[in-house]
Order: sequence, then structure tokens, then C-alpha cells
Amino acid sequence: MKRLLLLAALAGLVVTGTALADPLDPKVAYNNADQALAKSVLLKQSDLGAVWTDRSTTTAPSLKAPICPQLRPNYSKLTITGHAESVFDNGNGGIQVTSDVEVWKTAKQAEQHMKALMKPALPACIRYSLLKSVGGSQTVTLLKTKVRKLGNFAEVSMSYRVPVAIKVGNQSVVVNSDYIFLRKGRTEVYVNVTAPSADDAQLKAFETRLAKTLAARIKT
Repeated sequence: MKRLLLLAALAGLVVTGTALADPLDPKVAYNNADQALAKSVLLKQSDLGAVWTDRSTTTAPSLKAPICPQLRPNYSKLTITGHAESVFDNGNGGIQVTSDVEVWKTAKQAEQHMKALMKPALPACIRYSLLKSVGGSQTVTLLKTKVRKLGNFAEVSMSYRVPVAIKVGNQSVVVNSDYIFLRKGRTEVYVNVTAPSADDAQLKAFETRLAKTLAARIKT
């Protein structure tokens, strides 16, 4: 029963992008080399193990950088040249991991993009986007956002946690929704981990390993 509650709670806890065009969005000009580069950095089955299930082809969301009324940077002069996403879940452990890799035209553009994103309003913006992704459900309560330190693995290496209390039937389940932001050169990586809140030390070690692995793959 507890595992079923956790799996139900995980549904929808991802900051996703909108399908509608936004005039402040960056330009998109994918090329084969940078598409291959993005895929080479992406989180893979071999990073996690055989018990994990690859959901990328059916449930991969767009982990677009969160946008909200408090944080509306103008990225229209920037250009993304490569993009890839992956989604994995561990049913027995009640954990879902989504990774998103973006390659920008130049390192300067990547720096400009991440600098515009890493503002004091970002934690509130994550909460705003997360609430939108779960449809403003009355059964969902977002607890206090926390800044987390995983290590300096890249030029930018930041993590935020939004604990989420979810009412499932007559029980309440607390799930951590963690967001990792990495940048090195012209490559950015976003990771979202949703997991039960029972063992924070184990989850932090898991996320630190993922961040270190992904950052080490970035070559440009």
C-alpha cells in the first residue's frame, strides 16, 4: 500500500514547459553535431541500473527553464543548437528521474541564459511552475523550498528542493521534488528527482553521484 501511495504521489511532480510559443523563448536551430552532444551527456540506463525503467519515449516532458510572473527573462536573442531528454523510474523505490540537456550556440549564450535564470526569484518560480504542473490540486501542499549543496562539479552547480505533501485517500505522503541545475561551457543540464522523503542522506548521495556523472560528460 505504501509503495502504491508513493507512485500515485509522484505523478505530475515535474516542472514542465508549455507547448505554446513564447516571444521571450530562445531561437531553436538544432544541428546534428550538437544534438549528438546533448544525447551523449544525457542520463542513461547504465547510470542507474537494471531495476530502473526507461520512460523516455512515452512520458518525456519538456524540462523548460521555469518561467513565472516574478521571473520572465528575455532569451529571444539566444539560440539552442542541441536538446535531449530522458525519464526513468524505479517502481519499487518510488523514485523518478528526469534529465534535460541543452546545448547553446556559444558558451557566452549559455552563461547569459543561466545567469538570467539564477535569480533570487527562481525558488518561487519553481514552486509556481510545479503548482501549474499538478493542476492546482487541492490535495497538494508545497512546503518550504530549500537550497541544497551537492558540490562544485561545473561552472554552475545548484540544487533546490520543494517538499510536497500529497493527500492520497485518507493518508498524507511527503515527496521531495529536487531540481539540479548544471552548466559547463555551452552545455546546460537540468535534473528533476522526485522521491519519498524517508531517507534524505541516501537521496543526497544518489543526486550527488548523478550530478557528478553528468557534469563529467560535458566536453563543450
